[in-house]
Amino acid sequence: MINKSWIGNKAVVSTQSTGKWKKFGDCSKDAPGINPAHSMVGDPVFLTLATKKDQQEKKEDDMADKVSKIKASGQGMVVCRICKGAHWTKQCPYKDTLGAALDVREEEANASKMPTRAPGTYVPPAIRKGDSRDDTQSRQRDENPTIRVSNLAEETSDKDLQDLFKPFGALSRIYLAKDKNTGISKGFAYITYNRRESAEKALKQLHRYRYGHLILQVEWAKPSGS
Repeated sequence: MINKSWIGNKAVVSTQSTGKWKKFGDCSKDAPGINPAHSMVGDPVFLTLATKKDQQEKKEDDMADKVSKIKASGQGMVVCRICKGAHWTKQCPYKDTLGAALDVREEEANASKMPTRAPGTYVPPAIRKGDSRDDTQSRQRDENPTIRVSNLAEETSDKDLQDLFKPFGALSRIYLAKDKNTGISKGFAYITYNRRESAEKALKQLHRYRYGHLILQVEWAKPSGS
């Protein structure tokens, strides 16, 4: 039993042994000690608290055991892919610095490798050497009269945008950014017209236009890659 009292502004805590308590209720007539008819003593539970340092040392010991087992099996020594040290790659102390540089070099090496094809096999036009079709399509997409509208409400739909922008000219494409999980609008969209004059008219008329409870922000879309 724990008693807590105050002396001035200081708390004094004292304990009292439970062995001196007088039994009461249905146990008032029991002899001293535990009555197995209604009491039970549980198994002792031992709690061992480990610090972060102990956990780290345990991990290092486990890693050393793995390395020693590999040595004993004759399969060869573990070599880090990053620093070539005698440890696992995921345990490398330089993975945050040298590892990033290694990933960049591997990406550049993979990008520079051209797939080898047997003579006479079909090669898609998009990956033929010297073919500029992809560049032409990308340039055409960038040159399309596309405007970006932001500050849209979450409940905005594709039909709402079509009704809002179609009166200014024929539309080529509407892209409303939505959340992948909820399907709710992220607040911005891209509108592509067939003619630049239509896009310019929509930009002048709808920039700072009150739409619902918000004020729209309309501007020219930036080219891809910029």
